[in-house]
Amino acid sequence: MPAKEKRKIMKHGTSGVVAIPKAYRDYHNLACGSEVTVLYDSLLLIIPKSLEKLLHEKAVLIDALLGQSTEVPKQ
Repeated sequence: MPAKEKRKIMKHGTSGVVAIPKAYRDYHNLACGSEVTVLYDSLLLIIPKSLEKLLHEKAVLIDALLGQSTEVPKQ
């Protein structure tokens, strides 16, 4: 379900928030109150709890994307 959307940062108290697109929420069965993991450095990744096992499988790629490693992942 690859997609690309532009989103604006909205103010919520003293925080900035970005809404997760409805199509993504529907596809991953995410409702208000659902737990997600947020990884960030150079990029921001939002991972639904149901996909957390991918964190281990894709660790090298995620580390490279977030600038945590100098190793280039093999394609």
